[in-house]
This record gives sequence, C-alpha cells and structure tokens, in this order.
Amino acid sequence: MLTTGQVAQILGCSRQHVVDLCDSGTLRSSTVGTHRRIARQDLQALPGQRTLGLRREEERSLWLHRALLGPLLRDPDRVLAHAQLNIERWRGQHREAGMSQHRLSQWQQLLDRGVDAVADVIASRDPDAVELRANSPFAGVLEEQERLAVHLAFRRHWAAEHEAA
Repeated sequence: MLTTGQVAQILGCSRQHVVDLCDSGTLRSSTVGTHRRIARQDLQALPGQRTLGLRREEERSLWLHRALLGPLLRDPDRVLAHAQLNIERWRGQHREAGMSQHRLSQWQQLLDRGVDAVADVIASRDPDAVELRANSPFAGVLEEQERLAVHLAFRRHWAAEHEAA
C-alpha cells in the first residue's frame, strides 16, 4: 500500500492531485485511520498508467539488484551478512510502526530463508518485489565503480529501449 505522497512522486504530480483523484473515484483508495492508502495495482490501473513493465526508477533498481546476483552467488555469506548489518542499523532509524520497519521485517524473513529466496526477489518483476527493492538492505555491497558501470549501462539501455519508442 502506498501513501498519497508516494503516489504523487510516482506520478510526478502534487499530493493534492492524488487526493482529488481518490475523492473523485478515479483512483481507488482505502482509509487507514485518517490517511488514504493506494494499492500499487490500483495505481497501475489508473488511466494512462503502464500496466506492463516498470517505471524508470523501478527498472534501474532491478538492474542494480541483478548486478548483486554475482556477488550474492559467489559469496552468499558475506553479502547476506552485509544486508543483515544494514537491517540492524536501519531498524533504529525508522518509526517502529512505519512502512520502512515492515519492509525491513520482510527482508529479514527473506534473509532467514536463504540465498535462493533472496535471489528470487532480487531478479523479480513482481509488484511486491518492486516494492521491497525500494527498501533494499544491500546498499554498499557493490563497489562504487561497479555500481556506476551498472548505472551507465542502464542509461544506455533505457535510451535505446524506451526513449526511442
């Protein structure tokens, strides 16, 4: 479930515009307390939104996470331990009942299930995996030079595959 602010960022509009879309019935939402929440599926069903494929930032995240597959498969103990340390460090930096804590708990469950479960999420286009990667505990696993190379390759890919269309 996404907040109106998150939806506004994804759509590139104001939060108030998202509220107006919800109030008009154009965008389905649920109310949690006094706050609106929008399911990713409902956002993708919004007229003019892509239902197939990923948005640029989501696909870039997928590319970066796919680059993690090499280190993960070569040295799973080191990579999973690195992710575990990030989770432990970040738990103290987020509200206890917040969405970030929820995502960190999901990652913790994946780490507990092992390298195969982690690899599946890292390479998946599933909407739940896309959401989970937005709060990835793998920051710092890739060397800076490798991370920059992936960014460069992704920019070329995006330009060739998406901007030319």
